[in-house]
Amino acid sequence: MEALQLFAVHQVFAFMLVLARAGTAVILLPGFGERIIPPQVRLVLALAISFVILPLAPVSDIPVPDNAGAFFAALGTEFVIGAFMGAATRILFAALHIGGQIIGQSMGLSALVPDNATGFDGSTATTNLLVMTGLVFIFAADLHVLMIGAMISSYGLFPPAEAFDVAGLSEDVAHVMSRAFMLGVQFASPFLVLAFLFNLGLGLTNRLMQALPVFFVGMPFLLAGGYVVLLATTGAILLAFAHAMSAWLNSFAV
Repeated sequence: MEALQLFAVHQVFAFMLVLARAGTAVILLPGFGERIIPPQVRLVLALAISFVILPLAPVSDIPVPDNAGAFFAALGTEFVIGAFMGAATRILFAALHIGGQIIGQSMGLSALVPDNATGFDGSTATTNLLVMTGLVFIFAADLHVLMIGAMISSYGLFPPAEAFDVAGLSEDVAHVMSRAFMLGVQFASPFLVLAFLFNLGLGLTNRLMQALPVFFVGMPFLLAGGYVVLLATTGAILLAFAHAMSAWLNSFAV
């Protein structure tokens, strides 16, 4: 009976280690941790994915700590690693939000609407379009499978219940942030060129015909041109996003 109790305690501790890393990551990852998903559903997803990862994670050989300090230190380490994975992936996903904001401002769609994905106000219509399409594309392109695979592969980079390099994680977060901003500007670059040429044309037209309200006359053409460019580039934007996301998730494989 004592051996059975020790085995049960060890299995519970191993599951808690996996849940601290995988569960935290699931709650923060795009697609899994959206605010529009009820908290109960997100909790069930975290538990289910942790059960799937448990047999594949190298946690069976980790002894149960004999004091509360070591116990919470082990769980805290796994929590920080899971938070790093989820938050960094969420930052990379924000490239769609950044690109959508720039696109909306370039097209003249500066009116702010509720963000259906995050539940907050302050997004343009193009931001909603790209973010919601990106969420669908995550599951259509099987990026959610890569996310689960990255959680499993992360045990090779970050052994469970062991110290990690805080400076290295900070550098990785800074790199992901710069990559997200660069991707957002790249997504919006055709619209920035369109807006520049359009405003240059408006300025020249205003110099030739100063009595003409060029802004009100030209705005419908800017919107029409923006919609045409958006129709032509949305597929390329999503493919570039999927490539960047898959490259980031595959970087956890050793």
